[in-house]
Amino acid sequence: MVTLLIRTFFIYVFLMLVMRLMGKRQIGELEVTDLVTTLLLSEVASLPIVDPSIPVSHALIPMILLLTLEVFSSFILLRIPALKKILSAPPTILIKCGVLDQQALLETRLSVEELMSEIRQQGYTGLGEISDAILEKDGKLTILPKPQYAPLTAEQFGISPKGEQLMHIVYTSGRFNDAGLSLIGKDRKWLQRQLSKRGVTLSRLFCVTANSDGKLYWIERERGERK
Repeated sequence: MVTLLIRTFFIYVFLMLVMRLMGKRQIGELEVTDLVTTLLLSEVASLPIVDPSIPVSHALIPMILLLTLEVFSSFILLRIPALKKILSAPPTILIKCGVLDQQALLETRLSVEELMSEIRQQGYTGLGEISDAILEKDGKLTILPKPQYAPLTAEQFGISPKGEQLMHIVYTSGRFNDAGLSLIGKDRKWLQRQLSKRGVTLSRLFCVTANSDGKLYWIERERGERK
């Protein structure tokens, strides 16, 4: 039993390392090459776990090979776009200038009901509100509404709102997040001074976020939220 636990833990850690080296794309929406690699990795990684007679190295070597192939194929596809077109389906225009392409629906095996469901999920009530719809290569549907149904922007109202700086976690679970503080150009002393001005002590807080403009937002421990 102990041997099985050790083998499982070792394979788990190694597989996490391989997935990390493959990059964020592998973790997100998968293309054909990514999906094939992921399926093979899961199959190979399970072999020495379910069958103790198989050496761990018999899983590690194929996993390293798959990682090499994935990195190499990604490099080749970037250098030779023609190959990417073969291995990856191009985006398909389903609606163009308000006109539904029925042939495109047939080719993508997408029913009108499924298209309507996607449209509703993006906040529109029907096909009549859509100017363009594109089925992307990762399977997601991009919807562009007709001008009269598009959300109004600040530019259309003639106003110029001030842009908000991105908030970063600077304190969480009783520890300072120095990486987050570095991203906003601040340090621990600055955070302590800002909280002190507001009459707040760190011991009361579950987490704190801040931006480079000095804006703070915090959540108290088990007592809800405060600003």
